Amino acid sequence: MLYIIFGIVVVLLTILILGLLLPQKRIVTKQTVYNASVETAYNTVTNNKDWKYRTSLEDLRIIETNGDFEIWEEISQGNTIRFKTKEKRPFMFYSFEMNSNFFQGEWFAEFEPIENGKTRFTATELITYKNPLIRVVGYTFMNLSKFMETYQSELRSKLENASR
Repeated sequence: MLYIIFGIVVVLLTILILGLLLPQKRIVTKQTVYNASVETAYNTVTNNKDWKYRTSLEDLRIIETNGDFEIWEEISQGNTIRFKTKEKRPFMFYSFEMNSNFFQGEWFAEFEPIENGKTRFTATELITYKNPLIRVVGYTFMNLSKFMETYQSELRSKLENASR
C-alpha cells in the first residue's frame, strides 16, 4: 500500500514539475482569406446571436448587453467559458476577454479588405493557465491551433452559404 501512495506522490510531483517548466502563456495566430466582404465577415464574427454554425458549441448564452458590447458564455463539452467584448472597430478589429476555471485570455481578429471583395482574416488567441497542473492538461489536451482551424473552417462555410 505504501508503494502505491509513494507512486501517486511521484506522479503528481512529476506533473507539477512539468507544469512549472511549461510556459504559462500560449499564443496562436491563424490567417485565412474569405470570399466575402469585410462587412459581411465582421458582422458574422461579432454576431453572437447567430452561433449555430459553430458545431463545437452546445450553447451560447448572452448574459448582458451594453450597447454594442456583450458578456456571454459558451458551453462546449460540458465546460463553460465566459467572454466579454473588449474592443470593436467596425470592419477592422474585434477583441474579447475570456475566463474559465482553467485559464483566462484574450482573442482578437483583424479584418483587411483585399482584391475582388475578399477579406484577409487574422485571429490571435492568447491563453494564460491558472496553475501548473492545469498547464500540463492544457498543453496535452487543448490543441489551440486545431480549435482555431475549426473555427475558421466553420466561419468559411457560414460566409459561403451567406453569399449564395
